[in-house]
Amino acid sequence: MKKMVVAVLVTGLISLILSTNSHSESITEIINSSPDITSHQDKASGSVVDSQGVTYYAIQIGVFLDEKDAENKIIEFNESGYEPYIFQSLNSKNQNLYAVRIGKFDDYKTATDKLIEIESNFKISALVTYFDSLSPVSTADTSSYRQLAAAEESVKPMTKPEVSPPPLSSYETDQPESYEPATMATLQKKIQMLENEMNLLRDESDVRKNLKITEEEGKKEGEDILEAAGREYTLTQSGTLKFTYGFTYGYSEYDAIKESVRVEDVANHTISNSFGVSYGLKDNISVGVHIPFVYKYDRVGTIESKDITDLGNLGLSWQFQPIKSGGDLPTIIINGNFSVPVGRSPYEIQYGEELSTSSGIFSAGLGLSVSQVSDPVVVFSSLSLSYPLTMTNINQKRPEGVLDEVDQGMGIGLGVGMGYALSYKLNLNVSFGYSYSFETKYKYKDNISASTGTGASANLNLGVGYKISRKQNLNFRIGLPVTQSRQFTFSLSTPVNFEL
Repeated sequence: MKKMVVAVLVTGLISLILSTNSHSESITEIINSSPDITSHQDKASGSVVDSQGVTYYAIQIGVFLDEKDAENKIIEFNESGYEPYIFQSLNSKNQNLYAVRIGKFDDYKTATDKLIEIESNFKISALVTYFDSLSPVSTADTSSYRQLAAAEESVKPMTKPEVSPPPLSSYETDQPESYEPATMATLQKKIQMLENEMNLLRDESDVRKNLKITEEEGKKEGEDILEAAGREYTLTQSGTLKFTYGFTYGYSEYDAIKESVRVEDVANHTISNSFGVSYGLKDNISVGVHIPFVYKYDRVGTIESKDITDLGNLGLSWQFQPIKSGGDLPTIIINGNFSVPVGRSPYEIQYGEELSTSSGIFSAGLGLSVSQVSDPVVVFSSLSLSYPLTMTNINQKRPEGVLDEVDQGMGIGLGVGMGYALSYKLNLNVSFGYSYSFETKYKYKDNISASTGTGASANLNLGVGYKISRKQNLNFRIGLPVTQSRQFTFSLSTPVNFEL
């Protein structure tokens, strides 16, 4: 009876082994493609013992095929007070491996204590290796073996120990030619091997899930590029409060005819410090407000000059993303704004004697931006429309009469550009902008009405974005006119995110 029971158990177990054979083959392929640490040790460093006979150890927290992924891990641990570094070597396929490590210990117990501390603080799996080698100290660390197998699949890996459990598929080939009745010890051995196979499959599933983190990091990299290109291309995440400081310097120069016989050089300098706040109501809706503090300095010739410091135009804005982006679908954002002149208006000063800091006109705007990320390149474009409101009852004295009403023409803007990520921290962007304005009409109390012609302008923008930390970037941009000369603008902004 006992033999019949054993026979039934063996038959069921063999069926289970055959059903998992396809998974075993894929895992065996991963294992066989992993680098041979023992044979590669001499290629990497030559020895694990220095010239004085002292053996040094290090804590290894990750091995990557992509140097950028290793740099990201460096940033993560730097912010936590550690000083990680990269150890570079080659695997059996002659591919570069970038191992992220911490410390240099001359005592194995000290290295082990630090390993326990790191694993406890960061909830990760790490291991102790020789300082100048990829070879791990503990050959029984099966978790490190599984993580290096994942490295060959371009995900977050760890190095493979020299000794590892054999694949299930190899067990059948190791059986003796003669038939031996199955025993309980044999069954337990097979069950243990099945458990090892299941653990390998589970860990492979876990490291594949970690790929989603890499995709999110790529998405954040694209957002950093778009944020450096302009506020209209990004949204504030739901529940996040973003503070932005902006600095802008503008310079323009032209010749003016004085007293019909003298031509003088006029130079205008404008410095603006702006402070903005935006809040994400939902993942696809955000609102914001910003206010600039403006300093203006005008020089006429070599003698005359004047300056003024006051507020500029208060800006209220909103952004809405109607369709969730992903895959080949670009990011589409609809944005709107309303401008309120809270500073010194050009229609409330002594004309020709004083300077203004705001436009003096209420205006509304509507825009659309489209962007597409194809790592490491981002392409973007925008279309905007501005509608100024008519100003009445101005009553400003001018040489041509008393100005009573101003009806400023609408404006249309178009922008297109691209950005490129040089590294995890640094990106570049270039864009072209074109604007067209319709005629502006002036009505006087004691004179006939007058109007200006239509106008067009174009400019080329060059920008650089630098990632200071996970929550703060620093963006630089310089604008160069294409249709006009003797003028330019320089701007700097640094947004900081706070989650509520």
